[in-house]
Amino acid sequence: MRRMLRYTIKPALLAGVFLGLSLGLSLQAVAQFSGDAKYGFRVGLDLSRIPMHYLNPYRTDLEIQTDVRIDSDLYVALDGGWNRTRLDNKPVFQYNSQGVFLKAGVDYNLMKRKFPAEANLLYVGFRYGVARMQRQIPAYQVSDPYWGSVEGHFSQKTLLPQWAELLVGIKAEVLNNLFVGWSLHTRILITQNLDPQVRPYLIPGFGKATTNAVFDMSYQVSYRIPLWSPRPKKKTPKQAPQNSEESSAQ
Repeated sequence: MRRMLRYTIKPALLAGVFLGLSLGLSLQAVAQFSGDAKYGFRVGLDLSRIPMHYLNPYRTDLEIQTDVRIDSDLYVALDGGWNRTRLDNKPVFQYNSQGVFLKAGVDYNLMKRKFPAEANLLYVGFRYGVARMQRQIPAYQVSDPYWGSVEGHFSQKTLLPQWAELLVGIKAEVLNNLFVGWSLHTRILITQNLDPQVRPYLIPGFGKATTNAVFDMSYQVSYRIPLWSPRPKKKTPKQAPQNSEESSAQ
C-alpha cells in the first residue's frame, strides 16, 4: 500500500511543481526585454521527458521544440525527437522498440499584448506528426493448461505511424530571450492497422499506442535567437472629406 501511494503521489507532486513554477514565472515576466522588437528562431527542450524516464524506466525520450515567428501572433513550429522502449517480463515476453519522430504545425497567440513587441504567449496550436520506428519481440511464451506452452518470437519490423495533435499552452519570457512554459496535448492516431501481428506498445512522439487517442503534458525551456526586425505595416491614408460647397457646385 505504501509503495502504491508513493508512485501515485510522485507524478502529482512533479506536475504541481512544474505548474506552479511556470505560473509564478509567468506573473513575473511583465517587463519588455531588448530582444522583443525582433523576430527570430526559438529552440527548446521538453524537460518533462526527464522525470518520465524515472517514473517509467522502460522508456527513454528526447524531444526538441523549435518555432519561428512569422507574424504578430503566428508561429511556424517544428518538433522532433527520439524514443527507446524496452520491456522485459521473462519468460512471458520481451519487447524492444526505438525510433525517431517529426512534428510540423503552427501556433497562434491568444494573449492581448501589453506592448506591441511583447513575446509572452498564451497559444493554441496544431501539429501533424510522423514517426519511423522499429519494433521487435525477441521471445514470448503463452501457457495454457490444455494446449500447453507455446513459445516464439516476432522479428524486427519497421513502422511509420502518423497522428494529428492539438495543444494549448503558455510561454513566458523570464530573462532576455529565455522562455519557460508548459502545454497540454491531445493526440489522435491516424494510421490504422499499424501491425497486424503485434500492435506497438509505444510510438515515438505520440505515446502509448494501446489506444488511438492520448493526453499528455510537457514542460519546456527555450531560447530565442533574434534575427530580423518585422516590416512595419503600411497604413492606408484616410481620405479627406469633400467640401460641401464644392460638392454642391459639381
